[in-house]
Amino acid sequence: MPDESLRKSLQIYKGLVEVSGLINSITDYGELLRAILDVARRVIRAEAASLFLVDPETGGLELAIATRGETGYVEPKLSIPRGKGIAGWVFEHDEPLLIPDAYQDERFFKEADKKTGFITRSIICVPLKSESQILGVLQVLNPREKPAFEAEDFEGFCAYANLTATAIEKLRTLEKIRAQERVERDLAIAAEIQSELLSRAIPKDVQGAVFSAHNSPAANVGGDFYGVFVRNADEICFAIGDVSGKGISAALLMAQTLSAMQFVLAGTTGPDTALARLNETLYANVIRGMFVTTIIGRMIPATRRVEIASAGHCQPLLVKANGSAMRIETPAALPLGILPNAGYHHGALVLGPGDRIVVYTDGLSESRKEGGDSQFDEGLLDHASGPAADTVTLLNRLVNAELRHRGDGRQLDDLTVLVGGFE
Repeated sequence: MPDESLRKSLQIYKGLVEVSGLINSITDYGELLRAILDVARRVIRAEAASLFLVDPETGGLELAIATRGETGYVEPKLSIPRGKGIAGWVFEHDEPLLIPDAYQDERFFKEADKKTGFITRSIICVPLKSESQILGVLQVLNPREKPAFEAEDFEGFCAYANLTATAIEKLRTLEKIRAQERVERDLAIAAEIQSELLSRAIPKDVQGAVFSAHNSPAANVGGDFYGVFVRNADEICFAIGDVSGKGISAALLMAQTLSAMQFVLAGTTGPDTALARLNETLYANVIRGMFVTTIIGRMIPATRRVEIASAGHCQPLLVKANGSAMRIETPAALPLGILPNAGYHHGALVLGPGDRIVVYTDGLSESRKEGGDSQFDEGLLDHASGPAADTVTLLNRLVNAELRHRGDGRQLDDLTVLVGGFE
């Protein structure tokens, strides 16, 4: 009947206008999915509706949400392999289907009705496409006022599915932007906390000694750290370290290591025993696969003696008052957190007036020009050489030399340098 056909077309048109409004008004993903099914059932006047979305891990379909009658919405765990059932066929072939009689179609999966008790008569199932990508499948089951869906229903539902795909994709994009903004906000806070932590890493009054430091993370936050710890009037400890990896996980382990180091140094007698104790602490708590390279030094101003122990870290430098530079040999040992009961040993030297010790991370030694093969470490001794009357001058000389060496290349790793010596 023409009047009835016109009424149906008008009803479908109203539904399309409604979902267009949904695209611009709903900002919650779960609310959008519920609204999609609600409008679908009302527009097509169907008994049930369900929405399947592509699972990026399996490549199949996952039932995201379904509704039937007046029972509300359910989100059952149901996976549909590609090509299985009506939904799987539509997904695999990227073609919409109008099934007037479900039980006469060999593609229909009858076991679903047996499990739920729902008797499926007729189905419209349509792929949800955004540009060339299939997001999922939308289907309605059983018209409420007739035995089977008709061509008018099919045409309107296909148009509805196109708008639905646009709504889903738009909100997914919005969710990604929101998530990125949250990450950037969290990283900015973490960077501020880390910067504040390192700004207090060298006490204002280090009696008998002097230190200068530079830290430059490659990203918002880094895994490098340094610290100077005054144990008593006659003894000062210093440390530098590099946590494996980058980002938040490295920053968290960096803060954990620096915090644990303060307690360990307060209860140990030398840098070797401090490393052993710190290794025990980190091994019990660190995420497997992560580790920390570090150097701990102990300085005694009265005798100008320095003891140094390394856990897999870069070799420190000694820059003499006359400007000559050399590497300080440290006993080889594993980084912290790899194996329990690791052994560490320290070496010792006596600093003359004006002598300086330089400890650094591999962000300095492995720095290179973008696309180049020459690492900064190859000329490190030459760059360190020169009068070292004060720690700031030597520190700036090394940092500026690295910048010149890297040129316009991007900083690939966190870079930290700590220079110290006796007054």
